[in-house]
Amino acid sequence: MVRRLLAPLIAALVIAAGAPLAHAQEDPNYVWRTDPISKALAGKPFADAVLHRVPGSLHDAPRTAPEAAEAAARGKALIGPGTPIYVGSNAMCTVAVAGIDARGRMVALTAGHCGEVGQVVTSADAVGLGPAGLVAAVDHGLDYAVIELWPVAEVTRTYNGVSINHVGAPTLAPGQIVCKSGYASAQTCGFTWFEDGRMNLNQVCAMQGDSGAPLYSGDRLVGIINGGIVNLPCNSPLQGPIFSPTASARFDTIAAAMDAAGGPGAGFRLP
Repeated sequence: MVRRLLAPLIAALVIAAGAPLAHAQEDPNYVWRTDPISKALAGKPFADAVLHRVPGSLHDAPRTAPEAAEAAARGKALIGPGTPIYVGSNAMCTVAVAGIDARGRMVALTAGHCGEVGQVVTSADAVGLGPAGLVAAVDHGLDYAVIELWPVAEVTRTYNGVSINHVGAPTLAPGQIVCKSGYASAQTCGFTWFEDGRMNLNQVCAMQGDSGAPLYSGDRLVGIINGGIVNLPCNSPLQGPIFSPTASARFDTIAAAMDAAGGPGAGFRLP
């Protein structure tokens, strides 16, 4: 129902979109909107402008991280928790965490449905630098992918206001608050429905583009956003709590799977 109600407003938004403002990077989807409809649907009617980065998202998207812009000026693509990425030619996803594996390779993790082994990965906050790595391993059962990063990349624990200083977490109790930082809908929080040792089910706003985003509590990585369990994504903050519960694979389970596979990502540690 919410999607049907929003449909005519989305169409009007496309027609009434304001002229893009200047920005210091080259992502063609990095589009500013100044029209009243866009601002209202983003829940910011009095803002000067809101940013759209993922088609279909009506949220005010996260801006290019200042630290990413600084790194790009040095010729480095900064990769960390919440980094927006392109996988292959056009898949839009988010990095959960980046670090070093047991063989000293720089790696990053995202959702497994974001791409296939061999596809290149580019930071959407440093498009001008070109690909920063490739998908080196995919586990479709747990829905995670390991990205092997190239020398042009630089890994970090902190990205656009989100810091991950610990990975893995004790089992979360129902009602415990968790948060995510995603490409499409920025930073949002919600409560945990339940955990089963493999998956966390939560009421955190997420939609296409947020796949792979970090699910965290404080500065501890709990899991990786996989997607909604029914077809009602969180396209706009005006939906309030009316959107699909979100499933996230727990990092502890992912780390054990990477270690057992013995390939890229095994022995993962933070930078």
